[in-house]
Amino acid sequence: MKKIFRKLILIELALIVLMLISIFIESEEIAYMNEQLSSGFSDVYILIGGIFAVIVLLMYLVNLFLLYKFKNIGKPMYLVLLLVMALGSLLGGPIVYEPSDFLIDGLGWAMSGAILVFLYFTPIKKEFERRN
Repeated sequence: MKKIFRKLILIELALIVLMLISIFIESEEIAYMNEQLSSGFSDVYILIGGIFAVIVLLMYLVNLFLLYKFKNIGKPMYLVLLLVMALGSLLGGPIVYEPSDFLIDGLGWAMSGAILVFLYFTPIKKEFERRN
């Protein structure tokens, strides 16, 4: 069970890396459409949103490490970060994805759901109680 959980964490990390790579190889059409969608937002709003996204991403990466090592703080931190990311998605406004990005994003949310199930509904939850 621990091996499967750790593999889920590594898959989640790989999906994050793929999503970050896909940002830099976005087609011109998609970039143009996203620019048009964000043109109603002020530059300050976009800057604050970008800073917020980077901070959450860094916290998420640290949290994946904590989960991989079965550290106590990782379990509640993961739930809070997922809620923050969901709220950020809702407040971020519309966005256009490449089909591959849409697939990666969907797989990422599915992986997050699987990790949550492991954290709260399997014997893995006891691993977080034993370790500090």
